[in-house]
Amino acid sequence: MTWRGWLMAALVSPVAMACSSAPKDADAWVLWEKRMTFSGGGDTTAWEPLDGFDRLAACQKSGQEILRSALAFMGSEGRKLLSVRPDGRSAAYEETAGAAKQTVDARFLCFPGSLDPRATKTQGQK
Repeated sequence: MTWRGWLMAALVSPVAMACSSAPKDADAWVLWEKRMTFSGGGDTTAWEPLDGFDRLAACQKSGQEILRSALAFMGSEGRKLLSVRPDGRSAAYEETAGAAKQTVDARFLCFPGSLDPRATKTQGQK
C-alpha cells in the first residue's frame, strides 16, 4: 500500500467506526403511557409519548418509577386503586364523580423508537 493508501485508511477508519457505533433509531426506546378508560358512556384509549431512552431497561425502570409516584393519586379521594400488575408498570383504578363511575387502566409501555402505537391497527380493524 502506498503512503496515500495508508493516509486514506487512517482518515476513513475512525470516521467509519464513529458512524457504526452511533445509536440507530431501532436501538432507541420510547416510553408511552396507554390510558384506557371504561365507563357507562363508552370506552376510550389514549396514547401519550413520555420520554426516549437508549436502553430498554432504562425505559422500563422509568415506567415503574412513574407508576410508583402515581399510586398515591390513584388511591386519593374519589378514587380506589384496584390493581397493580406484577411488572410494576401498569395499574387500574376506579374514579367516582357524583353518580358517574369509570375505571382507568394506566400502562407505561416501551416500544422501539420507530414504532408509533397510535398508528398500529389490530387484525380485523379497518
